[in-house]
Parts: sequence; structure tokens; C-alpha cells
Amino acid sequence: MAILVGGAIWWVFFRDERSSADCAPVRELLSFNSAEIEALNAKTHDPEPGSYEAATEPSDLDYRAWSDGISDRAAKVTAEGLADQARELAKTVDRLAEARIDFNAQSAASAPGGAGPQAAAMLVTAFYNQFEVQVSQLAKVCPA
Repeated sequence: MAILVGGAIWWVFFRDERSSADCAPVRELLSFNSAEIEALNAKTHDPEPGSYEAATEPSDLDYRAWSDGISDRAAKVTAEGLADQARELAKTVDRLAEARIDFNAQSAASAPGGAGPQAAAMLVTAFYNQFEVQVSQLAKVCPA
């Protein structure tokens, strides 16, 4: 009986108040993001050292499509508190995509075997880390 009462008290006072309707557009955003990350990763190939295979990576259009898709889905999140988080995620993804496109352009302009663009790489890493935190926060509030 004590467990039943304790469970009822927890349910009333400590459960997450987010409704399924509030979280539906967030889940759509997170699902789209997951699918796009898988698609971007599928286009990435780093051959073994000494291999004659060509390295491949997503195109600028792939990164822009990911960013645009996140922005479109973030605009559909309207629940108080979640909408701000979704918009911030969309801004971060846009910055990350632009930083990655810039990194790729700088890398292409570098001499073969030379040092890559360190500042651009650090910027990509910083935006990626911020992106990971924001996705994690949204997933915690609206788990799949």
C-alpha cells in the first residue's frame, strides 16, 4: 500500500508536465536530425592510410539541407519553453553547417599534406559540442 501511495504522490508532483502534443514536433525534429546525421555519416569515408580509395564526404548542399530541415521543424515547435530550445538548436545547426562548409573550403585550398585550417576545425568542434548538448536537452524533455 505504501508503494502505491508513494507512486501516486510521485506521479502527481514530480512527473514531467509535457504533453504528448507538446512533444510531438520535438520528436519529429529529433527524428529528422537522427536520420540526417545517419545520411551524412553514410556519405563520409576516410580510407586507410596508404589506400588508393578516395575519401568522400557530404556536399555543401547536404549540410544546407540538414540545416534547412532542422529550421523548418523547429518552427513547428510551439510549446512554451520548448520553442525557444528548438529555435536555439536550429541556430546552432545553421552555424555548424556553415562552419563545416567553411572548413571544407579552407581544407580544399590547403596544400596537399599541409596543416589543415586549425581555427576552422576548432569552430566546427565548438558548434558540434553545443549541438550535442542541445539535442540531449530536448531528448531529455521529450524522450522518444
